[in-house]
Amino acid sequence: YIDGVITVFMLIFSLNFTLYYLLLLGNFRALIKSEELRWFGGIVLAATVAVTLNVLPLYGGIGKAFRYAVFTVSSIISTTGFITADFALWPAFSQAVLVLLMFIGACAGSTGGGIKISRIAVICKTAVNNIRRQLSPRSVVPLKYEGKLLDKNTESGITGYLYTFLVIASASALLLSLDNLNFTEAFSAMAACLNNVGPGLGKVGPTGNFGGLSALSKCVLIFDMLAGRLELFPMLALFSP
Repeated sequence: YIDGVITVFMLIFSLNFTLYYLLLLGNFRALIKSEELRWFGGIVLAATVAVTLNVLPLYGGIGKAFRYAVFTVSSIISTTGFITADFALWPAFSQAVLVLLMFIGACAGSTGGGIKISRIAVICKTAVNNIRRQLSPRSVVPLKYEGKLLDKNTESGITGYLYTFLVIASASALLLSLDNLNFTEAFSAMAACLNNVGPGLGKVGPTGNFGGLSALSKCVLIFDMLAGRLELFPMLALFSP
């Protein structure tokens, strides 16, 4: 019962708070029209089903496997960081799904971290549109999100954010690897801190902590946590002359 209540509220606070404002105004159609909500629900559902089936042999029953899977998926994608199962002992596929969810994160305008669902949706649509342009160079393929056309400035801004995110993530993982961490530990530590999730894998997994890392690694992860919480650019602006 407690797991169920916490799971529901982790997901509720992963949604864009604008939706709650619209609901208070009586605009119930906002939930149906919200493209971001559909993306979020689809990702959570797909990840939960995939992890449940993958960890089923470990728990011997669909009910128990689903309980741990949905709680962990909700905790990771909402960047809450609560843990009821040591997912570091789960199969590699489930771990890969969880690490991917760390980067995706919650919806824009929520309490969660990560890249955010809205950016992920626009990036995916941009990739699809680029493929269409390659197939039909003379075609005009508009980029829409939430039923509205996105201008080039918005598209380039999101692309620039992604590039900046990847540069910081790569540099952080590289610096962490100097601390005798294997690739999984270095990458998951970076992902957990840059996306404000909490637990990673290996030494920094659900049953471990970051206490044994060097001062350099801790400084890198401190920067990652602040940058991830401040949406990167405000943090980087502090270092601009």
